[in-house]
Amino acid sequence: MIIRRGKLVEIKKVDRLVVVGDLHGDYESFSKTKKFLNEETVLVYLGDYADRGDFGMEIIEELSEMMKKYPESVVVLKGNHEQYNDDGSAAFYPCDLRLEVVSKGRSWDEYFKNFLRPFFKNLPLCAVYLSEKRLFFVHGGISSKIESEKDLVEPSPRIEEDLLWSDPFSGLGELLNPRGAGVLFGKDVTESFCKKFKVSNIVRSHEPKKALYGPVIEHDGKVLTISSTRVYGGRPHVLMFFNEEVQTFYLD
Repeated sequence: MIIRRGKLVEIKKVDRLVVVGDLHGDYESFSKTKKFLNEETVLVYLGDYADRGDFGMEIIEELSEMMKKYPESVVVLKGNHEQYNDDGSAAFYPCDLRLEVVSKGRSWDEYFKNFLRPFFKNLPLCAVYLSEKRLFFVHGGISSKIESEKDLVEPSPRIEEDLLWSDPFSGLGELLNPRGAGVLFGKDVTESFCKKFKVSNIVRSHEPKKALYGPVIEHDGKVLTISSTRVYGGRPHVLMFFNEEVQTFYLD
């Protein structure tokens, strides 16, 4: 059902596939996503599990257990809020998880070294759903640097940055991302990527404020942005793919 190839996960067709966007410490929404888990369903989490909300530790620890218990049913991708240096410093700002860990009576250095670092390091960066309509799942986005499947299986640091940080925009080509990492990718970049990898849609998160009240569709329907957290307001939701049909399920 699930084949792991380096930083790329291949998911064979299943009866139901549920895709979860940013959680950002929202344990209530996370708990609701777990109710979808059964033998006929694959759950795909798109990253950003901590920061902003109060329960990042609990979400990450439970995801770790779910991956071990249901290796054929749970896919946990890396988001930019899982991007840390080996010394425990975050590659983004602000980082709330460190404060959360300390406030809950743990040593950040020990917790990071013994649990968080190996957990983050082993997370894949993207996934492909091998159904009639091939779907590509990623936290941030894509870029023109991605030229072959090898770039997804064994991505360079530059391509990893693009996968974690990039955002779609309404123009053509690529622009510098105001975030300071990744790119803004245009409709033509999406079309080229989808043609090259035989993908019908790119499903991503990374912009929860954009998708406050439901999925946002861009680039002629090829790019879908979702959000599964309440920390910014709005209506947290997931996407459900069932028999080649897609539905939005709200978590509120």
